[in-house]
Amino acid sequence: MRGKLLFITGGLVGYVLGARAGRKRYDQIASAASDLWNRPPVQRRVNDVKDFALERVGDVPGVLYEAGKKVVSAVQNKTEAKSTPAKTGTDASTAGSATVAGKAAAAASKSAKSAAASASTAAKSAKAAASDSDAQ
Repeated sequence: MRGKLLFITGGLVGYVLGARAGRKRYDQIASAASDLWNRPPVQRRVNDVKDFALERVGDVPGVLYEAGKKVVSAVQNKTEAKSTPAKTGTDASTAGSATVAGKAAAAASKSAKSAAASASTAAKSAKAAASDSDAQ
C-alpha cells in the first residue's frame, strides 16, 4: 500500500511540475489539493496523528536535555581535573572524571536510543492510523 501511495504521489508531483497546461491548470490542481487537505475528515485524522505523536514523543526533549546536561558536566569535570596539577602519573580524580564522562556518554546514548524507539513507535502508529483512514 505504501509503495502504491508513493508511486501515485510521485506521479502527481511529476504531472504538476511537468505539465504544459500552464499556470491556470497548476492553480486548479493546487486549489483541489488545498480543498482536500482542509476537509474535516482529513484534518480530524491529522489532529489524531499529531496528538498521538505528541503523547509518545512528549518526554523525549526532556530526557535528551538531562542527558546533555550530564555530558556537559562530565566534560567540565574532566577539564577541571586536567587543569589541576597531578601528584602522580595517573591521578585518581582524572580517572574518576573519565569514568563519569563515559557513564554520561552511555546515558546519553541510551536516552537517544530510547527517543529513537519512541519516535519509531509513533511513526508505526501514525502509519497504522493512516491505513485505517484509507480503509474508511
